[in-house]
Amino acid sequence: MKLIVWCMKDDRFTVQKLLVELGFSANEAETYWALLNLETVSIRKVAERSGINRGTTYDAIKRLITAGLVSARRSGQREYFSAESPERIYDLIRDRRKELLQTQRHAQEYIPTLLAKKARPQGRPLVRYYEDDEGVVAVLTDVLQTCSQLDQPQYYVYSSRPLRQYLYRHFPEFTDRRTREGIAVKVIAVGEGGDPAAVSERRWLPEPSEAGISSYTIIYDNKVASISISDDQTPYGVVVEDAGGAAMQKLLFERLWQTL
Repeated sequence: MKLIVWCMKDDRFTVQKLLVELGFSANEAETYWALLNLETVSIRKVAERSGINRGTTYDAIKRLITAGLVSARRSGQREYFSAESPERIYDLIRDRRKELLQTQRHAQEYIPTLLAKKARPQGRPLVRYYEDDEGVVAVLTDVLQTCSQLDQPQYYVYSSRPLRQYLYRHFPEFTDRRTREGIAVKVIAVGEGGDPAAVSERRWLPEPSEAGISSYTIIYDNKVASISISDDQTPYGVVVEDAGGAAMQKLLFERLWQTL
């Protein structure tokens, strides 16, 4: 008997902890636990089981109904409530994961813009560092947002073959978005390869025999971004916002482009 009581207490704690982590209040979690241990019952029975007053219990049940954890039915003038299966918690977790992924995508779109607006001392460059695939997405998103606001939306790229596999694996829709927004790109590729795409031009440099060229450089507006791979194969990016430096890189790119 003691073992059964202990297991029930442990289950109660687990269910309540899960619901609180999903954003429910302690009263809502307690109310759901009470309904799990009751049949279809009235508000009074739920309040008696949970030890929470009826008004608070009713508010908790309304939230639980909205979340799909509790169902209600009416019989005459009275309303009766019952708990849905705890498996519904899986659905709530999946829904929360989708919301967080959407929030992450929004953050990746807007944070680079906010960083770009961050005040800095007059005339000094701004350097930003990004890591992992999410960091690469942030850099590419900044390229789209920055170029879409230019009078002539265009950017330049130096591309090396070892980096190409890392660029778009977490942002596969990048090229589609670029072409939809009418952003042109000129690419000088080191080594063979690279898929042709709309609103783009590509020329090639022979790949040198020595190893070590593993970088993807983007020159756009007053910024230069470099995406590389660390020794443990983690991608990272560095964006330098400096009008003078970017202007020099554009000049060198255009002169090299004319020779190829």
